[in-house]
Amino acid sequence: MARISKEPIKRLDGKASLLPRHAIVVRVASFTFRFGTVKQLQECISYYKQKTRPSSRVAARTLAADLGEDWRELRGWDVERWFERLPMYLLEEPKRQEVLKALSKTLAPVEAKKL
Repeated sequence: MARISKEPIKRLDGKASLLPRHAIVVRVASFTFRFGTVKQLQECISYYKQKTRPSSRVAARTLAADLGEDWRELRGWDVERWFERLPMYLLEEPKRQEVLKALSKTLAPVEAKKL
C-alpha cells in the first residue's frame, strides 16, 4: 500500500519564504521517493515502465551538449545519476510493478493540482 503526501520544503538558512515550496512524497515498498517537480515524477515513471534497463553509459556528445565543452572538468567519473542510486530490490518485477502503480496513481492528482 502506497502512501502519497506533500511536505513543505524548509529553507536551510531558517528564513521565511514568500513562495512556499512542497515536495511530493511517495512511500512504497519500504522506500520513500521525494520529487520536487512534476517532471521528476514523470521521468521516474518512464524509468520504471522499462522492463530492461538501458546502458548507463552516456555518450561524450550528449555530455558536451548538456554540460558544455569543459564537461570533463565538471563531471567526475564517480558521479551517479539519480536512477543509479536506487536500491536494486525495487527493480525486481513485483516491486517494479508496485512502484509503477503507486507513481502513476500519484501523477493524476499532482497534474490536476489536487495534491
